[in-house]
Amino acid sequence: MAQPTQPAPVSDGQTVYPAAFFAPYNPVNASDMVARVPGFELKDGDERRGFASAGNLLINGERPSSKTAASELLKRIPASNVTRIELLSGSSAGLDVRGQSQLVNVVVTQTAAKGGGTTWSLGLRHLQYSNRVGWLVQASRAVQLSPQAELGLDVQFPNLLGRGDSRDRLVNASGVQTGARRLLGKPQNIGAQGSATLRWRPTSMDTVNANIQLAPTWNHLDTIQSEVTGTGAPRSLLIGRSDFEANYTGELGADWERQLGGGLSAKLVTLVSNGSVDQRDVFNIQNFPATFVTRTQDRTTRNGERIARGRIKWTVNQAHTLEFGGEGAFNYRDTTFNITNQIGGGPVVKVPLAVSDARVEETRGEVFATDVWTVSPALTLEYGLSLEASRITQTGDPQKERSFRFVKPRATATWTMGPAGTLRASLVRDVAQLDFAEFSSTVDFVNAAATQGNPNLVPEKAWKARLEWETRLAPRTALTVAAFADRVDDVRDLVEIAGADAFGNIGRGSRLGLEARAATPLAFIGLPNAELRFNGVWQRTRVTDPITGEQRSFSVPLERQGTTAGSPTLNLGNKDWAYVLTFRQNMPSWHLSWGASVVDWSDRSEHRRLEVISYERPLPRLDLFLETTAIRPVTVRVFANNVLSPRETRTREYFQGARATGRIDRLEIRRALGGPEGLRTEGFQVSGRF
Repeated sequence: MAQPTQPAPVSDGQTVYPAAFFAPYNPVNASDMVARVPGFELKDGDERRGFASAGNLLINGERPSSKTAASELLKRIPASNVTRIELLSGSSAGLDVRGQSQLVNVVVTQTAAKGGGTTWSLGLRHLQYSNRVGWLVQASRAVQLSPQAELGLDVQFPNLLGRGDSRDRLVNASGVQTGARRLLGKPQNIGAQGSATLRWRPTSMDTVNANIQLAPTWNHLDTIQSEVTGTGAPRSLLIGRSDFEANYTGELGADWERQLGGGLSAKLVTLVSNGSVDQRDVFNIQNFPATFVTRTQDRTTRNGERIARGRIKWTVNQAHTLEFGGEGAFNYRDTTFNITNQIGGGPVVKVPLAVSDARVEETRGEVFATDVWTVSPALTLEYGLSLEASRITQTGDPQKERSFRFVKPRATATWTMGPAGTLRASLVRDVAQLDFAEFSSTVDFVNAAATQGNPNLVPEKAWKARLEWETRLAPRTALTVAAFADRVDDVRDLVEIAGADAFGNIGRGSRLGLEARAATPLAFIGLPNAELRFNGVWQRTRVTDPITGEQRSFSVPLERQGTTAGSPTLNLGNKDWAYVLTFRQNMPSWHLSWGASVVDWSDRSEHRRLEVISYERPLPRLDLFLETTAIRPVTVRVFANNVLSPRETRTREYFQGARATGRIDRLEIRRALGGPEGLRTEGFQVSGRF
């Protein structure tokens, strides 16, 4: 019998997309399929605490017991093994969907039932200015161990070869150029990644999932920076090399769920992860006319996480589903950082640095309870409460121990207005994840920027209210519009500690915004087999600047500023607005598809103690691609990313004394001819399955 090709709505607002719905896109893996679900955006990670509200992806109705990016997990599942994809409301009582308004559930069958379980991908790319070609090799295999067990294997070998080129103009307060600087960077990032995933049904009452992943990398960066005076005379020359010698990340996770009968089920989830980085920077600096300095920086980082989570789910009756349980976690990050200078042939002198050696440990426990109340076929309420207690201990340069307790209520109402409309409203108390890297000091010698470690950091908290309306007007047409308002306590930003910049908390702030996602076919304007997608967010953030006392937007420190490099996905962060617009047209008679995506976001700024750093891009990012499936089941994709090659301008305004004076001392204006968003990339990728 022929498979259905159109999505089917169900009574509680869910929509089921059969595998045949995605056939026009010739998907190779499950990631290709999820990317084509109308009106949905997969979240690769929110830096959440533990497994609570982690991601918006389910596989066979279960959250993955992994913190690997959701898109990476989906790439390991051959498209031929996917039976259907279900778009779910966050109020679906029968599945593990807490904390999200919208999720996808990828339903996977065993290899024998579908036939063929291997996918592969080979790609080459050239990065603008690099004069080198990088590559990516990936292969995934699904192996059926028994009628109830399947093993998924995945290997990847990425090699990214790039080049950065930027030019600085140095200007005084009167606008007179006092010098110029050029910075060249040549990175080489070589890696490998191996992973295995087990899906096993030992009995009709038990489900077991396990995964393991190991990803070593071997990276280095060559740097040359030259500076001249306003008259063109040489001022300094820096030649440096950074080696990352022992980089790896590893993860082992598993979950076990058992149906106990009487509407009861129990689930246990565990995760162990580790990471390690050894970094050595050697800079040889000639300060003209005579001084020669060798600066060496050695940094080691070891980090890890241990999580155990258990929960009991009880379907009391058709109206109520209760869920309660607990989670325990242990996180650590151990850092050492040493800097030495050698002037000429003189002695090696150690440079003192506050909070250079630090070990941070967090022990955390949480208990939670949730009730999903199906008031009527059209109205569902989800409400719950989590109680969290944690202790953070820091040893090394500073010695400090602190304890925290948080009460985190949440409530969501979902009203299914009809087969084509759903309205959701939610109110959540959210606690952000601390970044332990900000507890120890960092130094960027090339960019003359340092951040001191702050052992007094506290998590950012927020009351988050959201109202969302979703409608699905046709099989491939969807529209979601949402308004959100957050009251944020202990806003994370940059503060001053002992005359130095540091990450810290600057009080209460607010965030108001609108979000829209849309997908529509374009046959009505004469473009058959074409579709347009849009995902955009606008927001207004306000907080009191601790130095000037004025209201401003949340700052966006460079260390946490995300980009959309490599894929057309939305990463708003604290930018005022951002959007992604994607067009695709299939030409079945020619076995061709082509398309384009446009990504753009607002200017952004970073407020430091003595300076303001602003970033501006005159043009959006434009990606183009052409695909052919003439040789099935092989897909050949030719692409040109960042075609417009917008050259981002970074302006550093240095003030006389504190920023509160408002008196500018000097400016550094950089035009990046290369970098994460300044590079044009051309290449091709061949992928297939068998």
